[in-house]
Amino acid sequence: MNRFGLKAFGLVLCVMGVFFYTQHQGIDTIFVTSRNDFKHLYLAGYLAGRGGDFYNPELMFLSANQLLSDGSGQPVPINPFVYPPFFALLLIPLAWLPYHAAWLVFNLAAHAAFLLSLAIVIHCLRDENEPQSFWWGALLLFSAVFFPLQRSYWAGQMNPFLLLVLMLALRALIQGRETGAGVWLGLGAAVKVSPAFLLLYLLWKGKWKGFFMGMLTLAATGAISIAVLGVTPHLEFLHEARAMGYGSSTWAAYGAHFHVEPHNQAPSAVWYRLLTHNPSTTGVIDSPAMAKAASYLTAALIAASLLGMTRRRSDELLPWEFSLWTIAMLLLPSLMWDHYLVQAFFAMALGLRVVFSGRARFVWVYGLGLILMMTPFNYWSGAFTTGWMTLLLNEKLAGLLMLTLFLIVNPFSLQHNENDA
Repeated sequence: MNRFGLKAFGLVLCVMGVFFYTQHQGIDTIFVTSRNDFKHLYLAGYLAGRGGDFYNPELMFLSANQLLSDGSGQPVPINPFVYPPFFALLLIPLAWLPYHAAWLVFNLAAHAAFLLSLAIVIHCLRDENEPQSFWWGALLLFSAVFFPLQRSYWAGQMNPFLLLVLMLALRALIQGRETGAGVWLGLGAAVKVSPAFLLLYLLWKGKWKGFFMGMLTLAATGAISIAVLGVTPHLEFLHEARAMGYGSSTWAAYGAHFHVEPHNQAPSAVWYRLLTHNPSTTGVIDSPAMAKAASYLTAALIAASLLGMTRRRSDELLPWEFSLWTIAMLLLPSLMWDHYLVQAFFAMALGLRVVFSGRARFVWVYGLGLILMMTPFNYWSGAFTTGWMTLLLNEKLAGLLMLTLFLIVNPFSLQHNENDA
């Protein structure tokens, strides 16, 4: 297809993408929503602004029933706030607004962050001979039917903002500004710990300035939050972080079992659902020790494979390596909710770039992986709670692993892409 035809086709895709995105990811997520994650963000900002303890379950429950009650008299269900204290500081202005107004602001900001992320993705991947309308149309249309994104918007999750941080860091790396990348990753780690893993990527690749600038940024944010909030919240956060290890859950004393919940797509959750008897599933055996050993062995294999595949000092494969490190960032912890897949959006788009190159192998693996990741799944069906059937709960993980396999067998460089132009 010539450039004019591709541009026309792209405009058609853009119209379809805007329509379906506005309907499914916009209107539906503003008015049909659970807000189950936004609730604890709002409460943390509210308590932080008043000197309250946002890691205290009892105080969080009390505040939820006072501020978020629908008048029915039923307790308001909330999740724990498991982010660093610095993030609670950033949430204080949000809690100045009434709850419903704050939700609208947060939701619209999340959409803005995601769309800006798309712009950076397209800037990084588009061949100069390809019309922007084609890439915008293709990615908007995929985004419109990407169920993890809808789940993220519904819940009021941080994924679009984290994706934006990752894209800003990647763009800085591509432009040779490693200190800028370090700052963005440091800021991301100050909000949610996981981007700190990508600081290790800078260290592994010998980007010392970027690594140290990231650590300096993280230290500066920690100093600010200690100065404002004191030491106690930071010690409580460390306690919460320890509770998120393999085989354990935050708020376990209150009946929570996040490490084995069906939506959790982490490899460790696979082992614990399969090899233990727990509140979510009845595995083939009941051996927590075996599940923990399998979890650590899996983590070691992922880490060793990642280091081996990205050991070259050259930046030729930088976007490809960044994608693999981002996927590993999601796979290694004990929690990987299905909506976390939003953070791997660049890896999905890179797969599309590889397909467009005309040299891709196993394209069907990529296509099937996308289908598994993008479609809704009934995690709460009783058919998946016993024995080997628990493995079927891992649909999103299977899709992510298929995407990873596709990228591994199709290493791709932007320089290679430019030579085709």
